[in-house]
Amino acid sequence: MIVEYAGLVSAFALLAATLSGSYGQNVAAVFASGATGVTAVGKAARSQKVSSAEARAAYKRAPYKKPALRYLYAMGWIGGTKNPGQCGLTLLGQDAAKEQTVRQVRSNPKLMTQLRKRAVSAGAAASALVKGVVSACA
Repeated sequence: MIVEYAGLVSAFALLAATLSGSYGQNVAAVFASGATGVTAVGKAARSQKVSSAEARAAYKRAPYKKPALRYLYAMGWIGGTKNPGQCGLTLLGQDAAKEQTVRQVRSNPKLMTQLRKRAVSAGAAASALVKGVVSACA
C-alpha cells in the first residue's frame, strides 16, 4: 500500500504543534480523555482549514479504544486530508512510513513521556498516525 508522505509530514508537524500547547490543550488530558481529545481534534482541524466535524468523526471511528491512539489516528487523518492532491502520488510504502514515523515519535521526548504513561509503544503510535493518513487518502 502506498502512503502519502506529505500527509505524514503534515500530521506529525500538527502533532508536534499540539504537544507544544499551541491549541491550549493539556496533552495529558487530550491523551487520557475522549471528550478532550475530540475537542482538541476539532481545534486542530480548524487550524489546518480542514472540516472539524469530519475530523471529530475520524476520531470517533478510529479503530482503537485508547484515547491517545484515537487522537493520533485523527491527527493522521487531518494530515492526509490537508494534502488531498498528494494522495497516492508519493512512493512510500506503509512499512517505510511506519518506520519513519516511529523515528519521529521517538525523537519527541514529550510525546514519548505521554505515550509511556498510557502504555502505548512508539510503534503503536506510529501505526495510528499512518492509518489515519491512509484513511484520509482512501
